[in-house]
Amino acid sequence: MVADGLIRGDERVVLADAAYDTKARRARLKAQGKKPRIARRPNKHHPELPPRLKRYNRLLARHRAPVETTFATLKKRMGLTVIRYVGLAKASAQITLAAIAFNMRRWAAITG
Repeated sequence: MVADGLIRGDERVVLADAAYDTKARRARLKAQGKKPRIARRPNKHHPELPPRLKRYNRLLARHRAPVETTFATLKKRMGLTVIRYVGLAKASAQITLAAIAFNMRRWAAITG
């Protein structure tokens, strides 16, 4: 799966969204000596998470929030939901310019 290809091998902890939660993935990460910090999701046998797992998901959300907020800003405020150029170089340039604009906006907010 694509998500497994994102793990480079030098990680100690793997944070992931509930969409990537499988028993096999958690077991594989544990066997590799990594801490799987994957948000849990309900299943057909347990349609609602128990309070312990809800609390676990909230704790993970605190660590994921800064990254998720950055992507949300790039997508919603800067319109980066679609790459408007053909070709890897032009698409990379669009993303790089959006990241520069995002960082300049943060810098202005911090220093302003």
